[in-house]
Amino acid sequence: MEQLITPRLYVNPMIDVAFKYLFGTEKNKHLLKGLLEHVFSVDIEDICYDNTEQIGESVDARNAYFDVVCKSRSGHEFIVECQVRPQDYFSQRALFYASRVISRQAPKGPWDYGFKPVYFLGLIDFPMPETVGHGSGFVHRYSLRNDQTNEPMTDSLKFVFMEVGPFNKPYQKCSSFEEKFLFYMKNLPTFAERPDTHQDQYFEELLQTAEYLAMDMETQAMYEKRLKEMRDIQNVENYFRRVTLAEGRAKGLEEGRAEGRAEGRAEGRAEGRAEGRAEGRAEEQARMAKAMKDLGYPTEEICKVTGLAPEVVLGL
Repeated sequence: MEQLITPRLYVNPMIDVAFKYLFGTEKNKHLLKGLLEHVFSVDIEDICYDNTEQIGESVDARNAYFDVVCKSRSGHEFIVECQVRPQDYFSQRALFYASRVISRQAPKGPWDYGFKPVYFLGLIDFPMPETVGHGSGFVHRYSLRNDQTNEPMTDSLKFVFMEVGPFNKPYQKCSSFEEKFLFYMKNLPTFAERPDTHQDQYFEELLQTAEYLAMDMETQAMYEKRLKEMRDIQNVENYFRRVTLAEGRAKGLEEGRAEGRAEGRAEGRAEGRAEGRAEGRAEEQARMAKAMKDLGYPTEEICKVTGLAPEVVLGL
């Protein structure tokens, strides 16, 4: 990805350091507040940031890590997650994260289960899978509803996923706040000069804050370090994808020929190629994880990139 090569006028907001700087710091919380108000159609008087690590209920429970967690003065809780690498079961992951926040609200004494609303916003750099019934467009909303009447079971749990990577509309075709926001999230790192497209105070402030030179030197250094790490990960990923693809093709053709002799050439090749690709992807994930582990990357980062479970990575 070109935006990972060198910082330009604006930072890449999908890189975690830049994302947390823009939306997860006290001085810039007005940007997060405005985003949440528009996306979830709620009035927020003020927000306060929370710890982004929610500890499990038992020693064996998995910890849940979020990019940004905040709470409004009225008690609404918001989880904002930025995910660049495609990941299996991302929607289930969102549900798991929300469940941790809900369970944390339970007092130690008697409770009537009347929890405060929990809203999850996922900014993703990949398309939502069709298996979750995402419909059309780049913004996908989910809630608990009656299958027959479509009436809400509760308004206290909502999920919104916004596809940054696949977004392809020019600014002139953006009709909603969400689409304009996606436009800037997608295109900020490509601007060589200040764009003359915005007509909204929110996006004027976003542009000012997202300037690379607007960050302090410590944040700039963290951003540069993260850029280097992502370049390294991308290089490792490209190498193993190329090697594994070649091996998968060779294996698929070999098995396809064998199957073809028994059940027919065309069907055998198709099945052989499919099996070769599947095995190739699994081998690619394991090799990539091992290489990243040897380079000293933390287990959490390896899991995000490869999609492997922590116990699998630890066992390599």
